[in-house]
Amino acid sequence: MTTFRLSAACIVLAVVPALIALFSKHLGAPVKWARTAPYVKLSDGRCLAYEVRGNPKAKHTAIYVHGTPSCRLEFLGLNQGILDTLDLRLIGVDKPGYGQSDPHYGRSLQSFVKDLEELADHHQLQRFLLIGVSGGGPFSWAAARYAPRRVQGVLIFSGAGNLGILNTEEKTQFDAQVSGIHRRIAHFLHSTYSTPLKNLLKYLFETKIGGRQLYSTILRPLMRDPRRFMAEADAKCLDEGHQAYLTKIIPEALMQESATPWVQDLGLFSSHWGFNVSDIDPSVKPTIHLWHGTGDKQVHEVMSVAFKRLVPEAHLRIIQTGAHFQYFVCNLKLQEEALTALLRTAT
Repeated sequence: MTTFRLSAACIVLAVVPALIALFSKHLGAPVKWARTAPYVKLSDGRCLAYEVRGNPKAKHTAIYVHGTPSCRLEFLGLNQGILDTLDLRLIGVDKPGYGQSDPHYGRSLQSFVKDLEELADHHQLQRFLLIGVSGGGPFSWAAARYAPRRVQGVLIFSGAGNLGILNTEEKTQFDAQVSGIHRRIAHFLHSTYSTPLKNLLKYLFETKIGGRQLYSTILRPLMRDPRRFMAEADAKCLDEGHQAYLTKIIPEALMQESATPWVQDLGLFSSHWGFNVSDIDPSVKPTIHLWHGTGDKQVHEVMSVAFKRLVPEAHLRIIQTGAHFQYFVCNLKLQEEALTALLRTAT
């Protein structure tokens, strides 16, 4: 019965907004925006926007893969003084459809790895580090899997995962500790994207009009005040030390006024990833660092615990009451520890 209700809800949530979009006369003209960020012209013709922080001659370079929804400017959460001390340069990249990067309909985790490699080629980087945050985590895992010769090390903060990787004990912990609405959404997405209904969602929302309608009816209202869905520690961090998230990062992330990249990300995370993390090259596994805070309302720490079980060689650090990002954005001591650990094991 539960499966039936989830499937029925999926059909309603998928079809109704799309039908509204198809027949709506109130969407107005598509938003016009100007690309001002530097970008790479990819081999398929798309533009991939990026931003660079730090000394161009720094000893180390890390590509920063942002969360969902977010953009390349998310790397503003890392302290410049720490980056200078560690001689670390950052390249923040807009995932397709976010910020100033062109959309990529039908994209996958693996296709974005190719984008990252072209971005690295543009900067004449034979090898590079990766920092993935939240929804940037799955893409960082994919890069470790599909580009092992180029990845020097991976640092994942509060990385998103797939409920399908949890064992019985981990699922019990997830269901017991995750709040009702977040738990139901996670199970809804996992059940939906494990069935052919995922193709319906792709068909409906990987369109310009469907993405715009979903942005107007769901995503824009959600992101007017994202603090409502955050742990108290995260909201306090925004108010006291990371106001750029609300004033710069989110407006830039959503400037194309489409929910398509957001839906794509949720679908990619909730579907089978196309690879198993246990199959990552043995030389890369010891360079992977997983950090997660307890009390995280966006991604429960059990996801990182499960990844550690699947990749025992990886390094796991659980921060008590660290929430989703407070522990590394507003705690500079822990931020420096995490970045130092990444550099220490880099190959």
